[in-house]
Amino acid sequence: MKKITVVGGGNAGCLTALYCAWHGKGKTDTEVELIHNPDIQTERVGQATALEAPALLWGALGFNWYDNNINATFKSGILYEGWGKVKDKLFHSFPADNMAMHYCPWEMQAKVLTSGHFKVKHTNTYDLDKIDSDYIFDCRGKPKDYSEYDELKNPINACILGKPNWNTCREKWSRHVATPNGWTFVIPTYKKSPSHDYCVGYCYNSKITKKKDAEKNFQEMFDVEITKHLNFKNYVAKEPIIDGRIFLNGNRLFFLEPLESTASQAYTQVSRAIFNHYIPGRNTTKYVSNYIKGYIKELETFVLWHYQFGSKYDTPFWDYAKTLRFEPHGDFEKYIAYSKISDCIPEERYGGRTQSKTYGQWPPVSIKTWHEGMTKYKDDKEFNSIGESTAT
Repeated sequence: MKKITVVGGGNAGCLTALYCAWHGKGKTDTEVELIHNPDIQTERVGQATALEAPALLWGALGFNWYDNNINATFKSGILYEGWGKVKDKLFHSFPADNMAMHYCPWEMQAKVLTSGHFKVKHTNTYDLDKIDSDYIFDCRGKPKDYSEYDELKNPINACILGKPNWNTCREKWSRHVATPNGWTFVIPTYKKSPSHDYCVGYCYNSKITKKKDAEKNFQEMFDVEITKHLNFKNYVAKEPIIDGRIFLNGNRLFFLEPLESTASQAYTQVSRAIFNHYIPGRNTTKYVSNYIKGYIKELETFVLWHYQFGSKYDTPFWDYAKTLRFEPHGDFEKYIAYSKISDCIPEERYGGRTQSKTYGQWPPVSIKTWHEGMTKYKDDKEFNSIGESTAT
């Protein structure tokens, strides 16, 4: 029997353990255990997802919108306000038959740890080298030493969180509002949820904007009570697989600012790559490691691309954001080319697969939606020149 141990009971740890246990259900050769340190408080800042996490919670926990025992709210897409120079608003939606969610990691954790799908060990002392397990997912949060990590290019490195003095649940989507110093997220959250005090976040660059100036602008633009300050790096591990049996996930693997809600989706994608492909021996360490790093570089590319079009503000932050050198990873130019003529990648272009291949977590229609909202194809010579040889 193969034993899989997940170390860390936060958002990433819970989703990783749940994924492995649920997809290993019925397999007598797999045992999943999660080691949870009860002394570490789980983050209460709300999470906005793409489509993977809701599907996992529905399948493994029986989540449904009627019972809704984690106080989740609907997420039909993201409403961008004030981004670019063409439209005041742009709605980046999910397909009509799919729905993502906003949820509180602390509430989700309580349900996952008591689900019975895997063993849970509560302890505040553990050493990875002494854990008796075939495979270990390291989900212990952000590293203390970044020497084994590479920087992800992004203009945001700080966030001020606020408690809204209005009902955010009126909308069924996330709001991403451009500000003079960056952008602000508004996550629809019930007042009874622990995440309510942190569901509005003013994201900015602390090297460009002073904290007091950011606070002032935040409260000028939004009716909020400031509750918390966060400073962070954007990074990815140089090696996501260590010694062939330790796999980094969650913030132990990477962190990227919250634009486009990439975290929960990435945690399940990494879990899938390891559990479905590496552990069964279908792919090598090098292949899976490169896949994980490539996936995260695609997240970096798509998020950074948003800033290349600027916003309605001509300020030092937006000038800086637009000057960050945009170096698309992988097949981004192919996706741009195809997005002009189709909402999916033709099967003959990608090895006979009939499904719409994604770039990171986004299908070509997402690229098309964003670019059409930011500019016009017929007036964009640079865009029209990209991928001309690959779209035919």
